[in-house]
Amino acid sequence: MTSPTNTYQATVAEYAAGVRTLFAPAAAEVRGRQAVDPEALAARADQLAEIAADLNRQTAGFLAADEPGVQVGAEQHLLAQATANLQVADGLLAAAAAAGEIEAAEATRGPQRVASFDTPLAVLETPLAEAGGAATAARAPTRGPAPQSDATQLLATVDETLDQVLGGVAHFGQDVLTGILGLDTALLRQAAGMVSQELGDLVGNLSAQASRLVSKAVAFIVQAYDNLLAALGQDVTSEMRQHVAEWLRTLQEGEAIDTLLGQVYEVPKSRQRVLELVEGSPAPPTALGAAQAAVATLPDSFAARTKLGSQLLAGLGLLKRIPATRIPPVELATAATYIALLGFIIFVGGDYVDAPRLEKLGRIPGIVQVIETGLAAG
Repeated sequence: MTSPTNTYQATVAEYAAGVRTLFAPAAAEVRGRQAVDPEALAARADQLAEIAADLNRQTAGFLAADEPGVQVGAEQHLLAQATANLQVADGLLAAAAAAGEIEAAEATRGPQRVASFDTPLAVLETPLAEAGGAATAARAPTRGPAPQSDATQLLATVDETLDQVLGGVAHFGQDVLTGILGLDTALLRQAAGMVSQELGDLVGNLSAQASRLVSKAVAFIVQAYDNLLAALGQDVTSEMRQHVAEWLRTLQEGEAIDTLLGQVYEVPKSRQRVLELVEGSPAPPTALGAAQAAVATLPDSFAARTKLGSQLLAGLGLLKRIPATRIPPVELATAATYIALLGFIIFVGGDYVDAPRLEKLGRIPGIVQVIETGLAAG
């Protein structure tokens, strides 16, 4: 698969329309009513869930596209779907509270709260290649003479770039840890090894513990989890499951997250490899300057690629404040989604720092590859 198809665009449009109209009252409803009838809402949610699952499968196929921009665009579409799906879950829980089906949290009291879907749907409705270009923050080449540099300046930019990417991952990871604070350690360990089918089975078993709208909400949390696993890909997901429980345990025991990342990424090895490349290169100042300019774009690229992660965290944070999410299966689905999001950010960061032993997503050239390519071209 190399480019979007009409079928894919149609599925995107169908999903976006379903999200936008999910909470809209029907024209025939009583004037002044602020929420759609719970039964009608549940039926709409069922229809949307089917479309969401189909869209996830179609989008994941583009991760194998020949064009890197399409690959990253597919990744961004999956993050956008995850964000919208969590917002749908939040809206369904708010609707359940408004209908008196569950205890209302402070955030859900009063008129039904419906999140704005504008940001994730805007990303989703952007063509894949364009979404990929925006996510990697590609900069147009500057006019004028080619930039020149030397080994010292290039290595300083490399160090600065590594520090910025590591800082970005650490900051996000700390926010995730704040989000899972208070969750049972055994539950987190169980969530770290969950697969989509197991979480999906939980939804089917919720009827005895939760209302219909709560069950629909959990189905969309699982959809978001599926989106994140699809964005990681099978190989990376497999490696994440091998390590993430240990990473969480280490952090919960008080290890600083930047220390853990230093161990996971083996940053000194990347620095040493770059040093060897630069010191052993006969490349002229123009080639060093071009490599330095390319390296300098990587922090912006990382920030753009992970931007939707903040909205995902916000969505998970809202869910945590609703009493219904304290039902064990709901809590488990939410914890698994937190963990998948943490894994995504760590593995994206691993690509940028060219972590030697971490499984690669491989959708962008990391810092070592950028240096290798830049110096070889000189």
